[in-house]
Amino acid sequence: MNTYKSKRKKLLYDPCRQIFLQYTPEEEVRQHLINYLINEMEIPPSAISTEYPLNHIDPTSKKRADIVVWNIDRHDNEQALLVLELKAKHIELTEHTIEQVKSYNNILKAKYVGVSNGKYIDLYEVDGENLVLLTDDIHTYSELLKGKVEYTKFRELKRLPYDLTTYERYVNHLLDVGYIGEGTPEEMHGFISELQNYILCGEILSSSKYSTSIKEDLSYGTFSFGNASGGNFPGYYRSFIVEDINGNHSIYRIGIFGTPIFKNDPVYGNRTGNSYLCVAVDQSGVSTHILQLNIDKFFRYNKDQKIYNIFHNGRRNGYTNKEVIDKVQHYAPELICNGQIYLGSLPEGESFTSSTGSQFIERLLLYASVREKLIQKKKVKKKRLTMK
Repeated sequence: MNTYKSKRKKLLYDPCRQIFLQYTPEEEVRQHLINYLINEMEIPPSAISTEYPLNHIDPTSKKRADIVVWNIDRHDNEQALLVLELKAKHIELTEHTIEQVKSYNNILKAKYVGVSNGKYIDLYEVDGENLVLLTDDIHTYSELLKGKVEYTKFRELKRLPYDLTTYERYVNHLLDVGYIGEGTPEEMHGFISELQNYILCGEILSSSKYSTSIKEDLSYGTFSFGNASGGNFPGYYRSFIVEDINGNHSIYRIGIFGTPIFKNDPVYGNRTGNSYLCVAVDQSGVSTHILQLNIDKFFRYNKDQKIYNIFHNGRRNGYTNKEVIDKVQHYAPELICNGQIYLGSLPEGESFTSSTGSQFIERLLLYASVREKLIQKKKVKKKRLTMK
């Protein structure tokens, strides 16, 4: 894509509005996609609107759609054909992105929606409340208008037998795509693969043992959550509607992710590349990364019993370990074992049973609920200080 300059400013040319725009990374993604729409999908520039204000259709809306492609009939009547939501190059396309473009389309009523980060573009046909993913083939404007499109045959994730979760090629795939850390000891790879497959696809039962309970299993989906240091964990999470220790309902999402090895990185310095068990909580659309548990460190192998015992020291930004452990002792004393937070035990060398795996997930959600209460207390403190 060509760039231009005026004095010291770097410019991009918008062929739809036929104007120069000041260069930004976000605008680069938009113009790159517009060029793809025009040159590859053969969409006329006159049929493309950018940053379209939705109050043109719904006066109460304050939203703008990144790109709208119109079906213009011979009487110059416009009907939205395709709505696109754009993200920066470094942002993964997740369920959150798709939900965003769906919210725009609730107003625009287009036949197709799509998401793109400049590297990838996913197009969907709208089928009532559902979206049907199109293939990666280039679909032209004419084909979209006529409905002559091809659909992707979706392959659902499923619970795998132990010999497949520990199969070398499968484990190496998880390592390559970032679900196992580059520096995680090789002897843990098979166990982590089995754990990830169970978390995403295993049967998880809710008991009445704990002060939190799983009200609904929302299955798996792709999401992305960051941490305080600027790290990001995009990929598959299993989601649950959980009644927490306060009796409130929140959506908790659990996933396993690996990090690369860093040497003298300007942001992360030197990192060994570990695997992490991550838990995020979503309350009224606001998502918070609540736990990032280092599997390499806190999953302790007992060679005699051939199990991994899972403990945590309570580490939490803004709190001492003792403060967290004291809160757990108060709200969930059943999690305390020898002064540490005990989350359960899982076998090595065999498939997890529903009973064993479910107990671990329930204890993990209980611990996450206590950590969420710490955040709430901290917010209240800040508010009181401000009022004074």
